[in-house]
Amino acid sequence: MKLWIRAGLLAALVASVPVLPLEAGAKYTAQGFAFETEQKPQVMVVRPNMFMGTLDSANRQIEDPEWLAQAHVNMQEALKRHPASTTVEWRFADWSAAASQPLSEGFWKTFLNLNLDIAFRVPQGSFPIPLDANLGRATKNLPKGHFEYRLPPSELEEVRVASLGARYALLIKMHDAYTTDGAKLGRLLGGMANVMADGVNTMPPPPHFGFSILVDTEDGKVFWYYNDGVFGGDLRKPVSADKRVGQMLTGWPMPR
Repeated sequence: MKLWIRAGLLAALVASVPVLPLEAGAKYTAQGFAFETEQKPQVMVVRPNMFMGTLDSANRQIEDPEWLAQAHVNMQEALKRHPASTTVEWRFADWSAAASQPLSEGFWKTFLNLNLDIAFRVPQGSFPIPLDANLGRATKNLPKGHFEYRLPPSELEEVRVASLGARYALLIKMHDAYTTDGAKLGRLLGGMANVMADGVNTMPPPPHFGFSILVDTEDGKVFWYYNDGVFGGDLRKPVSADKRVGQMLTGWPMPR
């Protein structure tokens, strides 16, 4: 993946800014990691940080609480149907409870740098690098390879509280903005105008991006990670939530 494309994608994931994620593909599994088979390990699925809403003709993204509630239900059910459920025991808190909240915005802002370290396959702590810098030049001399990553202490403590004693935690961030009828027409006309003026349609598609990460709540070690800038499926609908969750768990670690 080109460095500037990946940087734009990952910045959008954390800041929930409607930046076009042009390419998918950052993934990671810790070397040698596999779940033990003696008994199913418990994995707490921490309430996701999700945007579910519309993209209108003025390019505004407007959250829809009903869609979000339905996405919560459909995601949990799809996780239970996924083959990974034969190897782990998913745990869920009541995401609909009044006191239920996703991890803090502060967590995700701090997590941005670790997110970039993983995606660029550079040692932890290599970022921050200013996102308006020439990342190709800035990262040229950084060592590339397979490294270990851990949540910083304050972020780990927040995950521990949300995990209710489970050894592992699955952290999820998703952003889905669906075009209104007016927006679809506007984007069609805008794309046609781009083709006539420039010979190519530069109109970005609606944003559907996100990532998921498996961490050890004992020491914060990252065991598995996947992000995608072009998620398919639709968490608003039970029949297509399986596609989204299947894509979200790409490369899920299998037991020994």
